[in-house]
Amino acid sequence: MRTSSKAAAAFALGLALTAVVAAPGIAGAPSCRGDSISVHDLASGCRVDSGVVALEDGRTFAVPAAGFTLTAAPVAEGDTDPGDVVIANRGAAGIAVQVDEVWAGSPTAVRQEHAAQQRRTLGATIRGTVSHSVATTSASCGSKAYVLTGAHWESTVRWRYNPTGARVSNVAAIQRGAEAWTGTITACGETVQSTAAQEYLGTATQQAAVTADGGCGTSNRTSVVGWGKLPSKTLALTCIWSFTGGVAFETDQRYSTSHRWASTSTCSDNRFDLRGIATHEWGHSYGLGHTAQKSALVMKPSSTGCDTAQRTLGLGDARGIAALY
Repeated sequence: MRTSSKAAAAFALGLALTAVVAAPGIAGAPSCRGDSISVHDLASGCRVDSGVVALEDGRTFAVPAAGFTLTAAPVAEGDTDPGDVVIANRGAAGIAVQVDEVWAGSPTAVRQEHAAQQRRTLGATIRGTVSHSVATTSASCGSKAYVLTGAHWESTVRWRYNPTGARVSNVAAIQRGAEAWTGTITACGETVQSTAAQEYLGTATQQAAVTADGGCGTSNRTSVVGWGKLPSKTLALTCIWSFTGGVAFETDQRYSTSHRWASTSTCSDNRFDLRGIATHEWGHSYGLGHTAQKSALVMKPSSTGCDTAQRTLGLGDARGIAALY
């Protein structure tokens, strides 16, 4: 996983984690009860079958069903990084919660997640043929780094778009972001073949299951991209639901209605480039996490105005998608 100076802060945040439970657990397993359960209570291995996980920073997450994992990955402006969140419901083993680099919750569930991460890391190899040519001098060619969230697709990502509240009308910019990770990809003198696949199904009336506080709602098995309120420094947020084995079945994205956006081939007036941010968010949807900001890769955690370089995959980005697909 990515390392940063925020690890200590993330640990403190993890210790302040609470779960707001809407219903008691299944009989036969210890159950966390009440409307404010601390991470110390979750550490008992208690079972939580529904409710909301609330972080001290105000983000909330609907508890995924037993056997499912929820991953939330934001992209922010400037040097802000809210941190990724993973909530793995291991059923009778309890819930493991990761805030950025730090795991908390049920010791058994945390051990299971660590073991699963090690298996994914060992299994992450460049698939297919990698050919080489003359490398470019792009900043993003200087890093081979990539991070796997643990989620991946074994089928085509079929998604819909809800234009309600859209700050720009060009859904094609989001589609181009989705397509950047598929097929033949040439980056920094290397060419890889990615079997990641997506299909745009048209518009939707339902909202993406992303919350205004920067968290995730309840899965409904339909992937939706849309617009809405997010925390002041958050540009966009992707939520991914998967089985604890890693196979994803839903991804929702929300783009901030509080920021100014550009969706044409060029970007001006220090707006945020929708295509570049969408490329980043689709990296999350396919299963990639954040690299270090200094990597200059598409998957760095924050962006500046008119960052059109984020439309083009760097070396680590290409290697990451090849490791997954």
